[in-house]
Amino acid sequence: MSFLSPIPISLYDSYLKRQVALDPAHTTVKNTLKIYSCGPTVYNYQSIGNMRAVFLPDTLAKVAKIGGWNVEWALNITDVGHLVGDGDRGEDKVEKMARESGNTVDFIVQHYTQDYRAQCAALHFNLPTGILNPRASDYIEEQMQLALLLVQRGLAYSLSDGIYFDYHAFRLHDDWYATLPVSLRNMLESADNPQANADRAFSDREIVNTQKDPRDFALWKFVDVDTLQKWRFMDFASAMVLIDAIPVVQFDTVNTKNIRSNWGCPGWHSECVVMICKTLGSGFLPQVTPNNSVIDVHTGGEDHIDIHHKNEILQSTALGFSLSKYWVHNKFVMVDGTKMSKSLGNVYLVTGKKAETGFESIQERGFDALSYRLLLLEHSYDTQMNFTWDKLTQAQTRLHGLRKLAAMVEGFATTHDLVATAFDAQPDNTILQTLCNNLNTPLFLEQYSQLLLNAVNAIRTTNSITQTQYDELIFWEKHLLQLDLFGVVPAAVHALASTRNEAKISKDYAQADTIRTQITSLGYEVDDYAFGSGVWKR
Repeated sequence: MSFLSPIPISLYDSYLKRQVALDPAHTTVKNTLKIYSCGPTVYNYQSIGNMRAVFLPDTLAKVAKIGGWNVEWALNITDVGHLVGDGDRGEDKVEKMARESGNTVDFIVQHYTQDYRAQCAALHFNLPTGILNPRASDYIEEQMQLALLLVQRGLAYSLSDGIYFDYHAFRLHDDWYATLPVSLRNMLESADNPQANADRAFSDREIVNTQKDPRDFALWKFVDVDTLQKWRFMDFASAMVLIDAIPVVQFDTVNTKNIRSNWGCPGWHSECVVMICKTLGSGFLPQVTPNNSVIDVHTGGEDHIDIHHKNEILQSTALGFSLSKYWVHNKFVMVDGTKMSKSLGNVYLVTGKKAETGFESIQERGFDALSYRLLLLEHSYDTQMNFTWDKLTQAQTRLHGLRKLAAMVEGFATTHDLVATAFDAQPDNTILQTLCNNLNTPLFLEQYSQLLLNAVNAIRTTNSITQTQYDELIFWEKHLLQLDLFGVVPAAVHALASTRNEAKISKDYAQADTIRTQITSLGYEVDDYAFGSGVWKR
């Protein structure tokens, strides 16, 4: 885009409880938007609900690029540390799946990561790659450093099963506490603490130690020697330097002798802190000024607000820096008004076969994966979404309707040698302004549909469309809508359509009907107009 400066974007911050403006002059790096998203824990297949947590940052990144921003987006892969209760009890999710399936941890991680990417690709999400798609297990040393630095500063303590963040010690620093959003302070002060609730699912016999405070959480967990994923402080020079600098009195007597050689693994809540610093910041520990943050926007599902992201904020604040300027979360996807649950049998995937995955997919039911993308676009990310098969049917009908209209426009353009050229969405562009206002995708859909309908009506009434009309339709479809409206029909199918047109001109209607059947068998439909025909993907 040829903007003098990027277009400001507003989003709803879950802790500030209000809409905030991303000002390009006051981001961590001027005119650059740094986004980090909590990615999948790769122990099982990712559901349609999990896909909404990708839809949010993917859409934000795309809108920001259209609006003239430089975008740096990182999305992690959790392959260690996430326990079955989301708190500090139970077995590691990845390890549990490996043991139950008789596979290696690496096989589990690779298999479910690959499937996750396939699910996302089916919805036209453009996932980060390389260093911007980090795995938690690649940053073990930094997670060790985080835990030990907090011990060194008197903000963490050790028990026989691990090293825990000390909320009480943190709370004594009123200057730190005052920097937390009011809603987060209220959450921490609530008697009904989510962190404690997360651990209540486990019986007393499973709890070897009790934290000083239910708001305390594991930074590092000690594990048995037969654990599949395990590391020792003694194998990392930087960890040993920190341990040697910590007075013995700061370690529990049970652990003092063996802390260097004990096997362990990181707690779930530390991985994102160090990966954000390493992938989008200056390194760990990051060099940021007190009034700045490592990144601009941290995204995730609303289930991360009360525990996971709260703990990320506490750790980074205790280490003397602000992790993210804003925290933005998508609401859950419900199914028939209830929460998705394996026990209820209402967990669905985008792609895949139930015989292979154990879960039914929307494609297996005969739906286009992009009908679910359209359903996501029809709902604001910060409102709850209720999935039903009837709603998906309606979305697919709407998808086909858009493709039929687009086929007419594309067919007309082809017949009249109209070729798409570059479209520059200016700052006052109506659709761009809509998207920059808290990613209002439902209104965007309505506005785009009207643009498409206007073009069709112009063809029908004046036998013409303007270059700008055509360019804008192509632009928004290519860069954001991505519903396979234009340019997706194979040349071979177009050739069949041309042969059919010739048959019709020759009044060989039998051959024309035969070719139509061929086109339909390939998954496409052909529509006839006064100027010729158009083909669209069913």
